Amino acid sequence: MKINKMKKEILISLTLFTLFFSCQNISNEDIYGKYSPISYKNTYDTLTINKDGVYSRVIYNIKGKKLLNYNSKYKLEGNTIKFNDFYLNFDKDLIAFPEDVNDTDMTYTTFFKKKDKNIVLCFGYYDGENCYKKIIE
Repeated sequence: MKINKMKKEILISLTLFTLFFSCQNISNEDIYGKYSPISYKNTYDTLTINKDGVYSRVIYNIKGKKLLNYNSKYKLEGNTIKFNDFYLNFDKDLIAFPEDVNDTDMTYTTFFKKKDKNIVLCFGYYDGENCYKKIIE
């Protein structure tokens, strides 16, 4: 009997999980555009997702010096995006560590979600960490 109860709990959990993510469905047209970190203090970073499968990155240090400006490819599947040649910006002090921006050789996969009325994507190791919000222009 305990096995049937566990199966039922797992089925309910999977159903709720599926419903949660199906309600989070965001159209591709909503995804395209410019994003910026929500609470960074050491850098100003913009990430622009273009319709042609290319994204652009521009990163400035706290003094306004441009340290990174590049384009690379991404792949979009539903609300999931996989970035090629990605710089993982953890809001480091780029005045003290300017060489940090040279590390753009990783692939990174994350997903879009709606938070309040904003479209957000996060790049941290933990939920809600290093999040970027779409800029409405």
